[in-house]
Amino acid sequence: MNIALKLGLFAGFVSFAGCSNNNRPAESAMVEATASEGSSAASSIAEARCAREARCDNVGGDKKFSSMEDCVTRISTDWKDELSLRECPSGINETQLNECLNEVRQEDCSSPFDTLERVAACTAGQICVD
Repeated sequence: MNIALKLGLFAGFVSFAGCSNNNRPAESAMVEATASEGSSAASSIAEARCAREARCDNVGGDKKFSSMEDCVTRISTDWKDELSLRECPSGINETQLNECLNEVRQEDCSSPFDTLERVAACTAGQICVD
């Protein structure tokens, strides 16, 4: 979880804790933060894939992807079903996500990278908290 999100959650908790004994606002903030965190895992994977595509000289001009934005959009669309499995409702395991991102970025340029399942570190079981 990034520091800005942690600080935001802490500030929200402190402001709600003094108001009443009702924990619903704090719980609501946690659910929103978790959903955002899971979505960012999927976004991070798409961005890592595009970093790999850029490293492999597949981004720009008349290449496979015209720009990084085009790459992220197309990968997010093409891998929609796979990435949605990585939208972790209970949160993400940061260590495992970082391992996944590193493996995606380092995937060999000569390998066809047609599915995310090719990268063992990127399974939902590895990334998502139960």
